[in-house]
Amino acid sequence: MNCSETRSVQTHIITFPYLNFHETLFGGQLMAWLDETAGISAIRVSRAPIVTASVDQLDFLAPLKAGHSVCIETFISGTGNRSMEVFAKVIGEDLVSGERYLAGTSFMTFVVPKGHTLPDIEPMTEEEKFICKGYEERKAVRQKKRSQSLDFAGHIDLDIPWK
Repeated sequence: MNCSETRSVQTHIITFPYLNFHETLFGGQLMAWLDETAGISAIRVSRAPIVTASVDQLDFLAPLKAGHSVCIETFISGTGNRSMEVFAKVIGEDLVSGERYLAGTSFMTFVVPKGHTLPDIEPMTEEEKFICKGYEERKAVRQKKRSQSLDFAGHIDLDIPWK
């Protein structure tokens, strides 16, 4: 399966109620839209129920201002046995001037239930080839981080704080 077959695109205008105190897009809203768009890409490759396993990286590169639009474009950048990595680019656009800018990038991991298999992904464009070539290295970093997170979680107190 090639990357473009997993591509998902969402566009929104940035207005109230999505603004923070700086009159830019609230980061939590962008994260919700990223998860939704990336989830569609994940389902397109798996054709199975998926869950978000992690937001591996989210880089905010430029603020998305009130009155601008935000376009989120995602595609699968690598698959494993049950997990898949989704790349997202966040493009802002000043709707008056037409200027477009890269507002952010993200990598997320989704998983499918046991018993489902994922096809290999074939990058076609130069952008896809560049992004996909780093998949194995990012996967190794994710696996190490997951192990560290599980170890860390073993030291977290779950007691009710006011008792």
